[in-house]
Amino acid sequence: MREAVLLFTFSPIQSFISEARRASDLFAASKILSRLAYAAAQPLLQQSQDSLVYPARPNPDDMPNKLVAIVPFDRAQSLAEQCRQSLLEEWQAIAQTARQTLSALPLKPDALWQEIWERQCQDVWEIYWVAQKLNGDYSATFQRASAALDAVKRTRPFAPAHEEGLKDTLSGQRSALRLANKDARAYWASLAQYLPPSRLRPGGKERLDALGAVKRFASLATQATFASVSSVAVADTLAKFSAADPQAAEIQLLREYRRALQELLGEHLYRVRQDDLWPYDGDLLFLDTLTPNRLKDSYGVEITDPRRLAPARECLSKLYRQVGKPSPYYAVLLLDGDSMGEQIQTCQSTDQHRRFSQQLADFAAKVQQIADRHFAQRIYNGGDDVLALAPHSQAIPLAQALAQAFAETVKKPAAPDQSCSLSAGIAISHHLYPLDAALNAARQAEQQAKKVKGKNAVSVISLKRSGERLSFSSSWESLGSLFTDLVALLQEDGSLKSALSSRFAYEFARQAYCFSQADETLQSELKRLLLRHCNAKRFPDSDVVLWAEKLTQWATNLLRGTEEEMEKEQQVEPDRQGEAPARPGAGEQLANWLVFARFVAQGGQE
Repeated sequence: MREAVLLFTFSPIQSFISEARRASDLFAASKILSRLAYAAAQPLLQQSQDSLVYPARPNPDDMPNKLVAIVPFDRAQSLAEQCRQSLLEEWQAIAQTARQTLSALPLKPDALWQEIWERQCQDVWEIYWVAQKLNGDYSATFQRASAALDAVKRTRPFAPAHEEGLKDTLSGQRSALRLANKDARAYWASLAQYLPPSRLRPGGKERLDALGAVKRFASLATQATFASVSSVAVADTLAKFSAADPQAAEIQLLREYRRALQELLGEHLYRVRQDDLWPYDGDLLFLDTLTPNRLKDSYGVEITDPRRLAPARECLSKLYRQVGKPSPYYAVLLLDGDSMGEQIQTCQSTDQHRRFSQQLADFAAKVQQIADRHFAQRIYNGGDDVLALAPHSQAIPLAQALAQAFAETVKKPAAPDQSCSLSAGIAISHHLYPLDAALNAARQAEQQAKKVKGKNAVSVISLKRSGERLSFSSSWESLGSLFTDLVALLQEDGSLKSALSSRFAYEFARQAYCFSQADETLQSELKRLLLRHCNAKRFPDSDVVLWAEKLTQWATNLLRGTEEEMEKEQQVEPDRQGEAPARPGAGEQLANWLVFARFVAQGGQE
């Protein structure tokens, strides 16, 4: 019986995930996509446990949206249709749980509501598949199938839908659910009266379409809890509280603040964590949350007399004086294996492809444990790609740990003694900054990392609330431990002053544009500034010389890393070859990393 390589995939993926106002929406969207992919894989697994080549270990909570299978050629179309039907049935089942939740509320859906729901849930998914006869050369067959699948996806055979009325607040593109006798804003404002603010913002400020409602109200979303970005931002601070002596002064102050919050918010105060020390959302650890407007918006409580806020604000200020302010910044991390398509195309047999898939599954099994060590929230883990949220202080260490684990676990099929690499895009964002914008920045950073010469790199986009935006990249090899070592030098250690003054980074940054090359002039200036800003008791002269050399070499590597991108730009636009390079010089690239290290060392305080 002739066999075929079957490729099956579906979309949209990025837009479905990124249309999120809350981290919980992001998490639910990821879980829904995984469940759909898992459902699509079931007919293949029922055909034969050996049918599925990728992924190696199907997991309903972490599944890629692309399946690779070996099936009988004469059954390929039938199996692909079964995969499609299984996916659509799973989607309808998930959506139905959200529909039931909303229908159980006092505002019962009417005919208009039902029409909007059916229209928006009906044609969500674009499903594509290709089957290519296996002619004995697996690599060539897989490449032909992949090219055919790309061609099919470019056809985009679906009709545009017309959406009338007030749009939803997640995508801004589709009609928000509403009743015939209520506009969308009034409907969602009324609905919010029956739901806690943790589920729906009051006053009609959140208006959901059918897809947004599924992410928010499906049983898959309501049964699992996921930390808000505010809680992610303070996760490293809460870890310090958990590790402290129960009788320590900061623990007593935290308990005092909890009692003040309970008195202030009463029944409006809700738990989001199974932790008796701090069971509430992280936003309540920020002083700017304790305002009448913010408390009404986030907790639905009316504070008519601002003096009622004074006890809680004073307790929180006391806590700050004892342990410092928590960082209001967090990180969105997107990590993706480098040239995975090329690696798969080097597989000469299904067995070799399965072994490669198994290695990706082995890496995926390590991700959660690594994320836990860095107080991170894993959103998606598909094998060669990871999406996670973490405290800003843990962004680089977490990404480095994942890249190292990937290299240790995943080897090149054509050269098993050589490691595959993982590149990372990181967006550093304020916890009040729109989540979808932070996700877009992380994607931009990931694209920049993929442009670093040789890849195996990290790129960071730092979005300061002040409006400043920094973008910088480095290969993992040249970064090494430099960043974490720099942060340690710039941090105060208890009562001890930092080994290196934070002014060092900004003074160098002011003149960094003068150093287009990483040469002796740059090294001399770095040495001068290090001597000027170091704490002689903790930073001896020998370290000054060593660090000037290290930073100069790093600047050299940073400049080299952008050469490939510049060469590609000149190939596309050869007339611009004589123009000055658009990329930052060695000094500016180094300065961005130094300023970011200073930012992390200062606890994310501007």
